[in-house]
Amino acid sequence: MRIVEEREAWIHTHFILDSFYITDQERRQISINVEPELMQLGLQYGLTYDIAPSKHRAIIVLECIPFDSVKAVIKQLINDVIEDFPVRVPEQRNVVTNITVADQGTESADVSVPNPKQ
Repeated sequence: MRIVEEREAWIHTHFILDSFYITDQERRQISINVEPELMQLGLQYGLTYDIAPSKHRAIIVLECIPFDSVKAVIKQLINDVIEDFPVRVPEQRNVVTNITVADQGTESADVSVPNPKQ
């Protein structure tokens, strides 16, 4: 797993990952390894976790926007912790778009759904 993108959003920094989600155990491991380093860097804000619904990506949210040099250090710390975590992709679902019903009297008859606007 790795960080593929970083964005600043209002008063937070979002580190967008290449995985769909992060397990609770992985979250604890990230917090244990990164949050003490945040304190050493003078940041009193922690990390939260989210999923970007439109991108199907996990997000590690830093509750502040640090200077660029500090942000680069934090990004490297997170990448070092998560590099051995497996990448998880969202579950693929099949979507039914056309249904054909065969009747005993006929071989095949298409069923159409009436348009409620007519």
